[in-house]
Amino acid sequence: MSRPEPLRYDHYRVLGVPRSASAKEIKQAYRDRVKSCHPDKNTSPQAASLFRLVHEAYSELNDPDRRQLYDERLQFYRSAGQPNAYPGSGPISNQRKGPFRKTEPHFEGPVRPVQRFAFVGLHVTGLCFGVGLIAGILVGTVFFHWPPGTLLFCLPGIALIPDSLAGIRIK
Repeated sequence: MSRPEPLRYDHYRVLGVPRSASAKEIKQAYRDRVKSCHPDKNTSPQAASLFRLVHEAYSELNDPDRRQLYDERLQFYRSAGQPNAYPGSGPISNQRKGPFRKTEPHFEGPVRPVQRFAFVGLHVTGLCFGVGLIAGILVGTVFFHWPPGTLLFCLPGIALIPDSLAGIRIK
């Protein structure tokens, strides 16, 4: 099976309806959303893009054939990995800021598999950079008589090391 086109947004979430919503519920949710984000009523700079997003979601979910294809794509991305495989893939809080915060259902975003080698490699690189930065500045200060204020440049390395170690330890 070929990989379907990536999903940019969860249309159900955009409209604030459950996946089992009927066509009538989708239409009502669309009307409610359009009223709140129409550029003539909403003065927000993002109103036009939100309006297009809501219209795109409705267009996809209103047509039964397109909705079925969308649901299959959504299922493909949900089954592509395990829940919480990457930061931010867990449940999204209903306390989020934005125009859709009040009616958003509990939602888990599409799960993307994490390539373990790349993840660990990135953290090992960060660890090497942090240790090298600190060591280089200490050597310069002690042996080459750099001014003591130069030690302040060790702070990014000090901040980077714990994060890199934590990333390496994650299973």
